[in-house]
Amino acid sequence: MKNFRLYTLLALLLMAGKMTIQAQEYVPIIQDGNEWNTLSVGMSGWNIISYTNYVNWCSGDTIINDVRYAKLMGTTDGDNPRLFSLLREEYGKVWQRSLNNQTEVLLYDFTSNVGDTLRVGIFDEYLVVDSISIEHIGGVDRKKYWFGLEYDFIGDPYAVETWTEGIGSSFGLLCSGYWGIVGGYYCALCFHENGELIWQNPEYDACTVTAVDENQDSDITIYPNPTNGLLYIDYDITNVEIYNILGQLVKETKENVIDLSAHEASTYLLKVITPSGVVTKQIIKN
Repeated sequence: MKNFRLYTLLALLLMAGKMTIQAQEYVPIIQDGNEWNTLSVGMSGWNIISYTNYVNWCSGDTIINDVRYAKLMGTTDGDNPRLFSLLREEYGKVWQRSLNNQTEVLLYDFTSNVGDTLRVGIFDEYLVVDSISIEHIGGVDRKKYWFGLEYDFIGDPYAVETWTEGIGSSFGLLCSGYWGIVGGYYCALCFHENGELIWQNPEYDACTVTAVDENQDSDITIYPNPTNGLLYIDYDITNVEIYNILGQLVKETKENVIDLSAHEASTYLLKVITPSGVVTKQIIKN
């Protein structure tokens, strides 16, 4: 907790422009032996209707018009491996090239500074760097970029999206700028180097998700609903995320008592992560 608070303090200082923070050495994303697990969740309204698991890995390279690209292979729910994408990394920036045409898009820029505005991903989204912190993962210090940084009622930070040097976006390697996607969401689950697990999403207990435990739905008690402010969860939880009607994360907490007093009257989606699965609930704030 002490180290976490230190990183939060460093993030605040960065936002105020008081200092610059750097990892000991840039950690590249594109390296043979790197492997990513990404979850895609399909939704209809507030209901989860599907899970899709992606596994991607770097495997060799190719040259197109004198430009060298890394080949990103992958599978979807265990199907036959195929070429997913072409990536290029230079001087802390990563570009993705479409397989169907010559278009390149910027996926990551780890040379950017606090306050910079970036246009990234296939949706050409604008992201503003709110803060840069350092996380020690896999034995090395890595820069962590925060976009849409806010703090919950106990002072813990959360963000619309984060990037971690050498690993990628909180939405998954190829999903930077996916915060505004409709009809579902993506999230990074695990990252391996040469078969060794380096990072795992703390909200999930596995690198593959198959289904929601339907029995949990009747076991979890969330009240009152509708609520005027305080919301109580009567269950053993790991994490709670709250999304607005646009699918944007507006609050995240690990507490069983959630204060929505500062949020406008509307309908929200409550995503409750438990030790045995994920449950979603629609809640109304009066």
